[in-house]
Amino acid sequence: MYFISGTIDSLKRNAPDATAAKSLCYTAYGYGSATVTRIYNAVRGEESRSKFVLFGTSVVKHKADEGLKSVPGYKILSKSLRDVKESDNQTSQKESDKEKVHLKARGLDLRFRQKLFIWLITRWLKYQQNFEVTNMNTLREMLEELISQSEDVIEKIEAEPLLLSKPQRDEVYEWLENVARIKTQILTIEKLGERKFLSIAHLAKLVDEKIGEVEELLEKGSLFSEISSKKSFKYVIIGGGVAAGYAAREFVRQGLEPGELAIISKEAVAPYERPALSKGYLLPEGAARLPGFHVCVGSGGEKLLPEWYAEKGIELLLSTEIVEADLHSKILTSATGGMFEFETLIIATGSRVIRLTEFGVQGDDAKNIFYLREISDADKLVEAIRAKKNGKLVIVGGGYIGLEVGAAIRINKFNVTMVFPEPWCMPRLFTKEIAAFYEGYYANRGVQMIKGTTAVGFDADTNGEVKAVKLKDGRVVQADIVVVGVGAKPLIDLFKGQVGEEKGGIQTDGMFETDVPDVYAVGDIATFPMKLYDDMRRVEHVDHARKSAEHAVRAIRASEEGKWIEEYDYVPYFYSQAFDLSWTFYGDNVGDLLLFGDPNLASNQPKFGAAWIKDGRIVGAFLEGGTDAENKAIAKVARAQPSAEYLDTLNREGSSLDISMLTNSHI
Repeated sequence: MYFISGTIDSLKRNAPDATAAKSLCYTAYGYGSATVTRIYNAVRGEESRSKFVLFGTSVVKHKADEGLKSVPGYKILSKSLRDVKESDNQTSQKESDKEKVHLKARGLDLRFRQKLFIWLITRWLKYQQNFEVTNMNTLREMLEELISQSEDVIEKIEAEPLLLSKPQRDEVYEWLENVARIKTQILTIEKLGERKFLSIAHLAKLVDEKIGEVEELLEKGSLFSEISSKKSFKYVIIGGGVAAGYAAREFVRQGLEPGELAIISKEAVAPYERPALSKGYLLPEGAARLPGFHVCVGSGGEKLLPEWYAEKGIELLLSTEIVEADLHSKILTSATGGMFEFETLIIATGSRVIRLTEFGVQGDDAKNIFYLREISDADKLVEAIRAKKNGKLVIVGGGYIGLEVGAAIRINKFNVTMVFPEPWCMPRLFTKEIAAFYEGYYANRGVQMIKGTTAVGFDADTNGEVKAVKLKDGRVVQADIVVVGVGAKPLIDLFKGQVGEEKGGIQTDGMFETDVPDVYAVGDIATFPMKLYDDMRRVEHVDHARKSAEHAVRAIRASEEGKWIEEYDYVPYFYSQAFDLSWTFYGDNVGDLLLFGDPNLASNQPKFGAAWIKDGRIVGAFLEGGTDAENKAIAKVARAQPSAEYLDTLNREGSSLDISMLTNSHI
């Protein structure tokens, strides 16, 4: 035993080096109390005890060798011998006339401390043995769980071939091979430990390593536990937003049978009216909260709670992300390996926010910078509003999100600044003249707008929280919270290369069916033929999401029954509510603009409108502050596209004009 003999020789030479010091530490750690006793007996004489103390002191002084401090057993030896040294120092301070008595006591104390030192090592080794037994039992239990997990996966594979891509299949089989390998290794370690072929230290190290490896395999195995738990449905809707909820209601109206439909949603809640997130959800008082705005309350319909789906036999698969879609094999695969087979699929994945990093802007990962799309985003924003009460908020973007969030946060008594590169707000819909009214109104309510520049970066404090927005024109705007609303992109990556695409979306026909049979696309992602304008359009608005979903379901059921329905015939519709304002738009905002009414900022109830004229006909109409009847009237105008000659009357009579009468008279 090299460590034992080397340690004894070093003791006898009375000049131990770092190697000998390590040897003693390893000996104490790895070879048990009997070996430590053997070393002690080898230096048992009076003279040798002094050598033992001197040797121990040398061990402690080997501080230059940093590696020694990590050697098992060092700390125990160090503490025991430090106690001896402290005792020696105390002894040297005794009076000279008690020296003989003191020396005798010191000798007794030394022998006691030597025995105590050996007892400590023995107890420590016993603790290590118990620790090893406990860890070994833990490892056995984990191995049993892993074996059970692998047997379950094998059983599923044998019962039904894997319907996965080749890389996924290879990953599963590699995992099974790793399970078999580590099982053999653990059983071998266990046998070697039982036969004492391994020191306690070595055994403990191996057990710890294998526990870590088994943990990793168990974690990965949990992802494979559903690999063959394929569920089959007649209809599947992928996406859990507004369109999914309205489609589900239409399926029920069309005679859906229990168990036929599944909705697969990445979100953790049942479908809800998403527009509430940028409006009522952010208000300081009477804020909108679920279940208050589940679909279909946004259109005046029944509120579909999670219980409703269960009652109708609809499987609501929440917190489930689809990571692979094989449209031709009709199989969807989730992030956890679950597979869902469909006969008919409705793609209702909606859009994702565009992040500033896509424009090369860095730093948007600072705390309290928010993008608003899902209810989880809104919850985080509300939490920040409460934490930064009456603080400063900067909105990057001047469109829908910017205007609606800006109004809601200003009501929370925040200092609000909007930053956007365009020359006026809401440029996709508003003209300069219309925008001027809203910019003035927001300014009167205390919202500052910085136009014609962009955010190029952010400053954060030592806690990682945003504190300022850096603008391209060199200005820096202080901020406690930042909300970014610079647009959205259709979520269609899963289906690329499998379906036709046009204008950034999935191309469909007038029934929302794609070029893949039995696969439909609705809402934001669908590029469909808009009959009114004889053009392919993609519309990002909640009204279209609702109506396109319902139309697709009616088309599906009609096809199954061999019936025919009219193609989708939609008039573009947009609306918004902020502060005390409420505007509505129908149609197309192309051609010449004619304003009517009184856009007076001083008015308690401002009311005005606009019409777009193309080829002598009214193709679009806008109204601020209109009644329900008037809003319905301009919808009829936008659909009928009457001659523009009646605009002279509209312009003369302004907001006092009975628009519904005009509509009924001339359309």
